[in-house]
Amino acid sequence: MLALLERLPQTAGFVMSAAFEVLAWNDLAAALMEDFAALAPRDRNLARRVFLGSERAGAPLYGVANTAEFRHQAVMGLRAALARYPTDPAVTGLIDELRDASPDFARLWDRHDVQAAPTLTKTFRHPAVGEITVDCDSLALTERDQHLVLYSAPHGSPSAEALALLNVLGTSAAAEYRQ
Repeated sequence: MLALLERLPQTAGFVMSAAFEVLAWNDLAAALMEDFAALAPRDRNLARRVFLGSERAGAPLYGVANTAEFRHQAVMGLRAALARYPTDPAVTGLIDELRDASPDFARLWDRHDVQAAPTLTKTFRHPAVGEITVDCDSLALTERDQHLVLYSAPHGSPSAEALALLNVLGTSAAAEYRQ
């Protein structure tokens, strides 16, 4: 997976576990979202980040325009992970933590929704390069119960140019703009 991620030019990509842990990523994903290598493994969990992270302070996660869709998908994904791994302490512990600490998660969890509409595009508001609208493709790696998530923009579009610039800037330059 790591080799594939590195061979995808102008595509931000990462591998996520069934419990929303970011397991692997390429440089463009780190520049677009955040430098996952600088985070402790516990802090690489996207469900924890979206429900307990900076969005609680009013800033959307990674500048994504509509995190409500992702929150809904995260709850549905965690419900599916719990069905597959009902005794896994990492899954049950994360769900308990989110239910206790996030009223929004608890509300969504209590709705018992089982299917969310797939997100086909996302718009990031990146501090270094501005607005980037990307196609979001998620490929299930069923034998590992993981997802390969890819963000790309149509060739020649302003968003493709912004991704290309972000690819040149890298994570250190992008981090400077976030401060």
